[in-house]
Amino acid sequence: MPYLNSAPFFRGLALGDRFSLTDLVPREQGAQAASGAIAAGLLPVVDFFRLEETFERVGRFGIAVRGRARSVLLFSRTPIRQLDGAKIAVTEESSTSAILLRLVLESRYKLSPAEYTRGQQADADALLLIGDAALRFQQANVQYPYETDLAFEWWLWQHVPFVFAVWAIRKDASPQDKKHLELSLSRSLGVNVSRLDAIAEESSKALGLPAASLSAYLSGFAYRFSEQEEAGIRRFKELLHESHLL
Repeated sequence: MPYLNSAPFFRGLALGDRFSLTDLVPREQGAQAASGAIAAGLLPVVDFFRLEETFERVGRFGIAVRGRARSVLLFSRTPIRQLDGAKIAVTEESSTSAILLRLVLESRYKLSPAEYTRGQQADADALLLIGDAALRFQQANVQYPYETDLAFEWWLWQHVPFVFAVWAIRKDASPQDKKHLELSLSRSLGVNVSRLDAIAEESSKALGLPAASLSAYLSGFAYRFSEQEEAGIRRFKELLHESHLL
């Protein structure tokens, strides 16, 4: 997952010769997992729900947030409550966040956008961006005067953390590979959560943001889940079923 908020897992991740890494944005990762092209990954939680017959969780690892994510942002020409009948552009990279957007608009605010379209559209009334692209766009945005953090909307609405992705591996992988991946992730994360400042410093120039801001951004995520994050996963799945989005 080639985003800054995934770096605590991947920076220095030692997988040995049995695994090789490939960069895939969330939507692509879900598609590759469904096709059988990848053995494991930090799967968007929506895709994990759809693939539970063939994939299983790796420990309680993933990406979640309690409150603002700061990189799952809806930029709009009007306040979010005024997007009824709007044209919403959704980044090609998104899987889970695109569904979260629909829940927030349609279930929380009872709105009916006229259209959801993939990719940036000049005539769109609103634009959903995620990950590093959202961080960059936020700095340069002069087109959309309103900004909504979808994870914060979820927090205010459901009062549980929002989980964007979970680590998962194919069920038919060998027990040795499953254990090796879990231990490797645990070691990598154990080292990197104490080095968020260094990770932020490394990324500051590329993202055009102060290292202190990026360090604060990274520290807002949960990478090892407690029961609260697990409750967030269950609640999201329930709402998807209720809304016929899964």
